[in-house]
Amino acid sequence: MASLLDVYNLALANLNSSHTVQSINDQSEAAGACNRYYDWARQTVLENAYWDFATKTPALALMLDQINLPVSQIVYPGFRFVYQRPQDCLRFLWVTTNYGLRVNPFLAFWWRAGAMDCAAGSWGPFRPPYVQRLDQITNPPGQQIVILTDQDMAYGVYVTDVPNVNVWTQTFKECVAWHLATKIAGPISANLREKQNAEKMADVTITKAFALSVSQSQPDPYPDSPAITARN
Repeated sequence: MASLLDVYNLALANLNSSHTVQSINDQSEAAGACNRYYDWARQTVLENAYWDFATKTPALALMLDQINLPVSQIVYPGFRFVYQRPQDCLRFLWVTTNYGLRVNPFLAFWWRAGAMDCAAGSWGPFRPPYVQRLDQITNPPGQQIVILTDQDMAYGVYVTDVPNVNVWTQTFKECVAWHLATKIAGPISANLREKQNAEKMADVTITKAFALSVSQSQPDPYPDSPAITARN
């Protein structure tokens, strides 16, 4: 099983360093540098690409429905519902319904305008518009981020922090190690060429990881409209 020390020592190896870390409690310069920048490296990689293993999709906690508020009391103009952004959210991705990111079979496509489900304002595939704003509801204000949307009973799709190395993919470990290497290069006195290579590889591995993540899921196909099928 992989361990945090494996990530530390991979980062050191990426710099062609002779240093090794035997324990996270080492008093060595290498261990100190890895401990100092590890959280930054992990969270930076999580924010910069889509990772299935770090994604959560819970129901969002409703804070306010502005539908019946007098105009003078509306806190966030333009959206009806105010939801709490989950405390463990590192990067918010989408608002959705209980169907998740699937195409809801009961929702309507644009060419079915006038159907019963269309009349309710339902469309598919369904990723409702949303924005994030600084909280102005709770007291004191400004202590958290809120999610604004017009979707009732909304769910959130977001990336959370995952310190447990055992659930990481190999690609993710590689990305974290290269990002960690860019920060520890200075403290362990790596030469400039190795530091520049680490900075380059940090970007390269993120790009590869993003491309890989895109190929690991298959979205529901969006059906052709009658105007398209009539051409066949």
